[in-house]
Order: sequence, then C-alpha cells, then structure tokens
Amino acid sequence: MAIAGLDKLNAVLADKPSVNKKVKAKLRYVTKKYLEKIAEYERKEQVLGERNSFSKTDPDATFMRMKEDHMNNGQLKPGYNVQISTSNQFIVNYTIHPNPTDTRTLSAHLAQHQDSYGKAPASLTADAGYGS
Repeated sequence: MAIAGLDKLNAVLADKPSVNKKVKAKLRYVTKKYLEKIAEYERKEQVLGERNSFSKTDPDATFMRMKEDHMNNGQLKPGYNVQISTSNQFIVNYTIHPNPTDTRTLSAHLAQHQDSYGKAPASLTADAGYGS
C-alpha cells in the first residue's frame, strides 16, 4: 500500500468515532515510518543476499553454530567458513566463505586454486561434508 493509500485511510478513519484509538495511532505510526522502514528492510535484504542471517556488527559474517562454549550446546555466533588447500603440508590456497556448511564451498575454492595456479589440483581429498 502506498503512502497516498495510507493517508486516505487515515482521513477516512479520522471521521469515524467508532474506530479504536489504538488502531488509529498504529496507522499514524505506520504512515510516518513506512518509507523509512521499507528502505531499511531493502538494505538488509541486500546485505543478506542468499544467506539466512548476518551480524549487525560485521555484516559480512553469518551466524554459525560454534562448539567452543563450555556447555557444548553450540551457540550461534557470527563467523566465517575458511577452506584451506595444502600440498606436502604447506598451505597453498585458502578461501573465506559466509555460508556455514561446506556443501557450497568446494567448487569456489577449487576455482580460486585454478585461477591462482593455472591448473586444477592433481588430487583431492575431502570429507563427507562436501558431498552432502
């Protein structure tokens, strides 16, 4: 509903004494804050992208279940998913991803490796988390 529609509704309700004052007050609030809130929601949707969450203090981070707490209940904290490639126990490539699972990181990680070295790795070893 556009602002003009809200203004019209406010005008109609102003003449109706039977309409609850709380309803009128809520409608006035929506009219006043509508454009501001829509702009805020659109900005947050843009930051969110394909993720399901983001941190207000670090918008690039995604909330992930961390196992570091003393109760071992896996609290949600902002974090990143770091992928590392090694060759003869030396780190040869790394990528940082905002998604909490490994299922969508392997192809991007391999693409970066190929861009950096001009060829794909000769062999690949990964755990079951990449194949889900």
